[in-house]
Amino acid sequence: GIINYMITGWLIFLLAGIVTGIVTGLVGASAIVIFVPIILLFFDYSLFVLIGMSLAVDVFVALFAWIVYRKFKHIDFKTGFYLSILAIFGAVFGSYFSRFIPNTGLLEAISIFTAITGIMIFRRKVNKKEVCTSNDCPRSKFILAIILSFFVGLLGGGLGPAGGISIFLLLVFFLNFETHRAIGTSVFVMFFIALFGSVAHIYYISSSNFPWILLLFAVVGGIFGSFFSSRFANAIAEKNLNRIVGAILFVLGVLTLVQKLIMN
Repeated sequence: GIINYMITGWLIFLLAGIVTGIVTGLVGASAIVIFVPIILLFFDYSLFVLIGMSLAVDVFVALFAWIVYRKFKHIDFKTGFYLSILAIFGAVFGSYFSRFIPNTGLLEAISIFTAITGIMIFRRKVNKKEVCTSNDCPRSKFILAIILSFFVGLLGGGLGPAGGISIFLLLVFFLNFETHRAIGTSVFVMFFIALFGSVAHIYYISSSNFPWILLLFAVVGGIFGSFFSSRFANAIAEKNLNRIVGAILFVLGVLTLVQKLIMN
């Protein structure tokens, strides 16, 4: 009865955490892309609570991915730091307003966005000489990137994408980072967005009587998955990583959309 239900819950959150960690380490995507859909298959928690949970999982998953990407020198800390400043303010604002966001249509929009992103990354070709960093980027373009990071944080805190895919897109398509460096820098920024966003959610999650032990299992699974997938991502060639990242994002987007339509 109750014991079997508890063990089942622990295992589901552990596995959801592992899958989330794997995806984050490979793609830089945040927990809402995979964690929330998996949990909603088995439990009927509110989307607002799960957004808070996904942000909390992202804190630890992003931290361990950050450690691995740093080892392989695939993080632009200076660019990441500047992008983090306004992104954090956006995350706090977004976390407050996420209580008023209706569930309807939210996951569908995110899933379509994720699938389209996957196609773009899969087909992407990179000329590393065109990479625009904080050191050599035109001042106006870099300032615009910082301003855009506020809206990335707003999305992260409000809808749960924790800036992962959004920051990744900003780095890849606006500043033209190569994929390894874009993922590494995005998980660096995502850590701060997730940290401040999850803290802003704590009060409301606590008032919902959510069993915190489930979060612990999700975090443990996330750390495990993130550590090993990050090492794999850093060991393969840029062209192959683009194809893997693109394929994963496309499949995630389609599966999330199909699952949501079936549930309706």
